[in-house]
Amino acid sequence: MSNGPDDPKKQAPQIEAAFAAAYQSQLRWSQQTIRARAKIIGQLSAMIVDDREEFQRLLDLPMRGGYRETVSSELLPLADAAKWVSRYATRTLATRYLDGGGSPYWLGRLRSVVHRVPHGMVLIIGTWNYPILLTGVQLIQALVAGNAVAIKPAPRTEGVVRHLVKQLIACGVPESLIILLDSSVDAAKSAMQLGVDHVVITGSSLSGRAVLNQAIPSLTSATLELSGNDAVYVLPGADLHRVCDLLRFGMRLNGGATCMAPRRVFVPHKVCEVFYRLLAERLSDPAQRDWRTPIAATTYRRLWDGVADALNKGARIFSGEARQASSVSGPEPEWVSTGHIVLTDVRTDMKLYREEIFAPLVMIVPLENWSDALMADSQCPYALTASIFGPLEDALRLVPLISAGTITINDLIVPTADPRLPFGGRGESGFGVTRGHEGLLSMTVPKVVSTRLGSWLPHAALPAEGDEQLLDGVLQFVHGKNWRRRLAGLRQIVQAILLQRKNRKSND
Repeated sequence: MSNGPDDPKKQAPQIEAAFAAAYQSQLRWSQQTIRARAKIIGQLSAMIVDDREEFQRLLDLPMRGGYRETVSSELLPLADAAKWVSRYATRTLATRYLDGGGSPYWLGRLRSVVHRVPHGMVLIIGTWNYPILLTGVQLIQALVAGNAVAIKPAPRTEGVVRHLVKQLIACGVPESLIILLDSSVDAAKSAMQLGVDHVVITGSSLSGRAVLNQAIPSLTSATLELSGNDAVYVLPGADLHRVCDLLRFGMRLNGGATCMAPRRVFVPHKVCEVFYRLLAERLSDPAQRDWRTPIAATTYRRLWDGVADALNKGARIFSGEARQASSVSGPEPEWVSTGHIVLTDVRTDMKLYREEIFAPLVMIVPLENWSDALMADSQCPYALTASIFGPLEDALRLVPLISAGTITINDLIVPTADPRLPFGGRGESGFGVTRGHEGLLSMTVPKVVSTRLGSWLPHAALPAEGDEQLLDGVLQFVHGKNWRRRLAGLRQIVQAILLQRKNRKSND
């Protein structure tokens, strides 16, 4: 199944047999303690160190900026995540016991327990731009929560994902617990048709919709970690040197193929002159001016179609290059080399403003104030992350007004690598979270067990005169807004009890 796309009809029996074996393995795996599973997963950190060069060799990402970038953006964060899971999974997924205080007294004596139980089979539909980190964190969290996992890697990532699975098996994860599908869309469809219990997809909003459409008939739950077109708010008083340095970093990281890359930069008119001068200095540096990265040919066409639309509507190319001429003969190349592209005077009605583009692109939107920036930001359907640069007090006032899954103050992208933090977006950027405590919890579902203590079961008796008066009195006594209302409720309770006692004696 992991050797490449075959005829889906031929694959179906293989996948079905693998699923049957995985479900059997999952039953045994989920019976282990969380601590035991976490200990196995925790060994991955050291395995990553030992195999770091092999990971780099297996990566087939033309835009990746060498081993330095792989270590900082994938290997180190995944090793940290594995160590965090090994330390905190037991606490996060621990059973909660609810007894005594806190329960409404009218319910009587109850002892309740909330267990976190695995979904069963989790399907991970992987991404191509960060295949080690994103797929890896989702995989280890699903496993430590007690699930079996089927992985549909993205094209070009089959080798590195296969190596990640091999490492986890070497750590002690049962081999039959992980099903590595091929990278075709049909493989994911076949898996969902067989029946999975939860789907995690990292991809475009179009792909997320396709997964949801297939999940609807079976009501399969899903976590959608989708693309972004992320906002940067530059407030008066911001360190513009820092802003410009980080915008350059965001364009270069992974060749611009980062869902959290800064795309839409809101700059007040009164700081534009200094901002433009400092940004021009960064972009005219020979190391940046001569920097180029491969991007997919399809992305290149979308990029320049959007740029042409923006230029026709009044935008300007602040820094960057002209569009390359198309090849006049022969097949179109899969990848096209490009430098950075910075547009200014961008408006919200421009096509590029509302799209997700994995390219070294930044759009500058000059505005009067932060309220205009909030209004402009709301015109983009993506809401994954946002960054605010400026005095801390001003930035914190802005935070509640911004729609985004993650907001970073005076930095961008890098803080999201903290393994403690959940990650997810809103709008076209999806819903649900991965990573952190919340991501780990999302790999489980709650199972509640309540035990009745004692023999008091008033709800088991037939309706009797005075019941309504009694319950209405309880409502007033417990939740009345003042003592007058509560005392009235108490009197009503006493009257109802006396009435019911009188009725019982007359019946006797």
